[in-house]
Amino acid sequence: MEKIRVIVSIFGKEYSIASEVGPEYIQRAAEYLDMKMKEVSGNFPNISEAKIAVLAALNITDELFRSKDGTKYNPEDEKLIGDLVKKLAKVL
Repeated sequence: MEKIRVIVSIFGKEYSIASEVGPEYIQRAAEYLDMKMKEVSGNFPNISEAKIAVLAALNITDELFRSKDGTKYNPEDEKLIGDLVKKLAKVL
């Protein structure tokens, strides 16, 4: 299958992504990452873009793990993840 190039905007920068999946899927994924990075940036306005990307990736990974193992939303877990993100933001 031929790869399709899609230009996406993530956190104010444009990226050219080559993929075999449809452009709508790539655009949707990029928009989700952009949203997560903006969310982290809003909570931690004074950290670098690289750190924002790492923290956004951690949040997305948490969501993925929860969806894979069927874990239901738990406010206590949300607080623990939030605390972990804050600690990582200080260290990074």
